Amino acid sequence: MSRRALALPSTRSAEPEEPEELDELEAGTGEEPAAARSAGVVAELTGADLSTPLTVQQLPTPYDVPETVTRPLNDQERGHLAVCEQALHAFRRSVIVAGKALEVINRGRLYRETHGTFVEYLDDVWGIRKSQAYRMIEAWPVAAAVSPIGDVNEGQARELVAATKTHDVPTAVALYRGVKELRGDRKVTAADLAEARAVLPPSQQLASPDQVRDVLKAAVAAGKVPRLASPPPQVPGQAADDRQADEVDQGGVSQDQVDEGAEAIATMEAALAQQRQIYDRLGGGVLAAALLYDPGRADYLRRELRQYANRTAYRVRETSGDQGDI
Repeated sequence: MSRRALALPSTRSAEPEEPEELDELEAGTGEEPAAARSAGVVAELTGADLSTPLTVQQLPTPYDVPETVTRPLNDQERGHLAVCEQALHAFRRSVIVAGKALEVINRGRLYRETHGTFVEYLDDVWGIRKSQAYRMIEAWPVAAAVSPIGDVNEGQARELVAATKTHDVPTAVALYRGVKELRGDRKVTAADLAEARAVLPPSQQLASPDQVRDVLKAAVAAGKVPRLASPPPQVPGQAADDRQADEVDQGGVSQDQVDEGAEAIATMEAALAQQRQIYDRLGGGVLAAALLYDPGRADYLRRELRQYANRTAYRVRETSGDQGDI
């Protein structure tokens, strides 16, 4: 089985207009795309609609399958594996969805038809370490409790899991909400949560999670959590000057741009590894054998491969303008 990447293409909403000749490859086939057919089967088996991004509620509840079970996957389990792998494909940053999908695959041993162990499956299919996978599995329940819409990233989830270990899940939820309230329009970061977690009193000194908000406000007033303090009011023109100063300090690049750039490099490296695997797998007379076995299907797959090769080449083309739309 080929390795897939958890980091997928950018979620930017603005996409370049692609050449009309690429779309012509799809016309006249008279055949429903394979992804659409697969989505229909999985939807029937699991109730999850793969034509749109999945939510954590659409994933099956994790269940245990004993190590002694060696039989092949049944139709229901294959549906669960398909929907979980679709979730892993579709979400770059959602530790909630990816973590739950990994737990379903691990506890249900849905990898057993192709791999001997969960670790082998992680390495071969997704290229991630066991430790990272288990961190995501551990994090998704508390991340889901904090933000059901799935906007908690792995760094934030790590701090929230730490809060559950010293206190409990309701306290971690209250911590996140308190930090979010104090940050206002500013983005909540893992560093914000770490700073806030450091001022929490021991669990036995908190009568209820409702006190967390008051604890954080008192810490702000005492100057113990400078990241959560409101920024000083700015005079007209000062905001632009401050942004320029920040960019000068970082070589003209904001921290968000640095983070996005690092993720983009990881995405491109994973895509390159996949491209190399595809090139290697399609050699050695694969096309000839496929055309002999099923000429119609083989010809359709060949057109699809050419189409996406062309689309990939279009997206990574050299441009003299803004590279952000590639």
